[in-house]
Amino acid sequence: MSQSDEDDVLSPRREAERVLTVREEVLDVLLEKVGNDHYPSAAMLDDIERLLTPWRRQDYAEVLMDKIRQDRYPSRHLIERAIRLSG
Repeated sequence: MSQSDEDDVLSPRREAERVLTVREEVLDVLLEKVGNDHYPSAAMLDDIERLLTPWRRQDYAEVLMDKIRQDRYPSRHLIERAIRLSG
């Protein structure tokens, strides 16, 4: 195997970093969309929760809390999701 072939193969660490970067990018986009959508879909919130990492829980909680604060009669399902994050 030549040196250039070895350079083409990602090490397990680099591959993990790449996957994590993509995960973070997708999570950022979804959090932004949910933040801008008056009535975010349950499917999009489920996707966020599937991608959520422990160090991003606070970001998601802030998006949910902003939604709850902005609405005079907030969605029960948003409140339940916020409560689940607290536990």
